[in-house]
Amino acid sequence: MSSAPIRRRHGASASGVLSHPERGTPEYWAESRPDAVAVILDDEALTYAQWNDAADRVAESLAELGLARGDRIGMRFRLGFEWFVLQRALQKLGVTQVAVNWKLTPDEAAYIVSDSGAKGLFCDDPDPSGWDAHDVGLLVTVGQAPGGLGVGYADLAASAAATKRFGLLRPDMVLYTSGTTGAPRGVAPRDRSRLDVERLFRYARSVGSVPPYPHDAVVLLSLPVHHGAGPAIATAACAKGGTSVLLDPYDPIEALRLIERHRIEVWTAVPTMLLRIQALPDDVIDRYDVSSLTALAAGAAAVPQSLKEWIVRRWGPDLLWESYGCSEAGMLTYTAPEHQLAKPGSSGLPFDGVEVAIVDDEWNHCGPGKTGEIAVNTPVVLTSYLDGDPLGPDTIKDGFYRTGDVGHLDEDGFLFITDRVKDMIVAGGVNIYPAEIEHAIVAHPGVEMCAVIGIPHDDFGEQPLALIVRASGHDLTEADVRSHLDGRLASFKRPRRIEFVDELPVSPMGKILKTELRAPYWEGRERHV
Repeated sequence: MSSAPIRRRHGASASGVLSHPERGTPEYWAESRPDAVAVILDDEALTYAQWNDAADRVAESLAELGLARGDRIGMRFRLGFEWFVLQRALQKLGVTQVAVNWKLTPDEAAYIVSDSGAKGLFCDDPDPSGWDAHDVGLLVTVGQAPGGLGVGYADLAASAAATKRFGLLRPDMVLYTSGTTGAPRGVAPRDRSRLDVERLFRYARSVGSVPPYPHDAVVLLSLPVHHGAGPAIATAACAKGGTSVLLDPYDPIEALRLIERHRIEVWTAVPTMLLRIQALPDDVIDRYDVSSLTALAAGAAAVPQSLKEWIVRRWGPDLLWESYGCSEAGMLTYTAPEHQLAKPGSSGLPFDGVEVAIVDDEWNHCGPGKTGEIAVNTPVVLTSYLDGDPLGPDTIKDGFYRTGDVGHLDEDGFLFITDRVKDMIVAGGVNIYPAEIEHAIVAHPGVEMCAVIGIPHDDFGEQPLALIVRASGHDLTEADVRSHLDGRLASFKRPRRIEFVDELPVSPMGKILKTELRAPYWEGRERHV
């Protein structure tokens, strides 16, 4: 079936350049509410007028340096005013942003810049000297003394005159996969001319409603901007003429303090952030008024049911939203507040425009209650990685993206994710799903984080190992954990080994990197699962 023709965005010419501000953009609010605060960091504020003016000046300077519509630029930033200004300047110019994790080494970051075909790298590295050994093209640095490497942000913003420019609300971004199975791969913006616009509109409206943002929303932004979630939160706040309050680095007490001080209404967090609040003493949590919150969203990793119950009990039943998605296919499902306790363990219902299928090894679609691989069809499923060949049936089959997650649908259409295909442990021919063990262990109040991996066993092939981070103030023992699991897990599912660690390696979005955890145990062996 052919796709519906693409519709021109409001105010856009055939070249894609806007002639007047799109509703909800910084340019729109700079004209209609110039003194409204757009961003807060510590005790400083950036109004919409200031944001737009700075972005126009920086865009002028970047245009003089040769950046133009269709180019790509690497963006490697912590949360700060400069990221807001630079990304908006690029949006005005029609330049695609390539997200670069600030935790990567210069070698790793340079690979992404090169692989993406970016014309340069913009960064706020405290010490940019590491870029001296890399040819990344146009290098823009923040906060560096005159005469340093590249072009200083302050010089870009000092342009005396600036053309009035307009950009689309939602930025075009290239996101890179974590690279846990090889070199990182870029996920490019979808070609809008090939999309089913009617379906895309329904999908975007559905995704945009989770969590709901009130007009003039005050939003706590604590997620990184080198992943899709951080920019999406900033964009959602801007669309409502709201204020983004920045929190970086993350600290649970500081999060509570900012919620109270700025009367935060919407906060999107990863489960680890919320678990760190849950681990605080009750008297510390009680010092802060969080009654301003109208929506608390969580994603990127499974939210333990015990954490959901704690949030409902302490902060109310109408607050918590959860969503599930992936870079290759977009957002997939959501769990509304009314289903957090009614459907324990569920990842929710599909967004409008999303089809979820559970398939077996022969690609047969499974009925309700049957476990299999989760495959999804959405309006934004990718067909190839950045500048790569079309994806084969091992990744895309019959229009469905194979997520690599294992799960089932219930009779009401709710999705339940059991595990990752590659994380499954096979012990003596029996399939063991680590996520089930992890959920049981994390339910103990003395556990902050847990990862279960399969490690070699001479007789059974694999055995489950539980790596546990103790919650602050708890002196948890192995005996405590084993006693806690009595009656919660069948004996064959219980971890044969338990180890306590200070921390677990996580991705920028809080996903535990199990490949790193498994590597030392499988070193020198032919198989690594």
